[in-house]
Amino acid sequence: MSTEPGGPRPAAGFPEDLVALQQRWTRIFNRLAGAPAAGGDHELRMELLRLSLRLTSHPHWATTEAGWSRKARNELQHHASTAPGGQEQLISLCVDGRIIAVPPGEAASRRGDG
Repeated sequence: MSTEPGGPRPAAGFPEDLVALQQRWTRIFNRLAGAPAAGGDHELRMELLRLSLRLTSHPHWATTEAGWSRKARNELQHHASTAPGGQEQLISLCVDGRIIAVPPGEAASRRGDG
């Protein structure tokens, strides 16, 4: 870990609080994606929006050359999913007219291409 401004950073260069935000975002996203729309998920959707705002406006992005970019977001998602307490983000697919959520490793076989 370094002693850069903004607090300690893990080896991947992401502050622990940013990784924790991403992990919470992924857990809520997976919960919403894995369950059919039911009343009562409004609060989860609002929390997902709040977390999205906190992720995009985190001070860490001002300390990087590229700032907030799709590549940086993908790196954060990967790091957060492999860090302790992390999980992979589910992928939503339309299969036989139904929306399903599957782990990334199952997505290709579920798409019906194979």
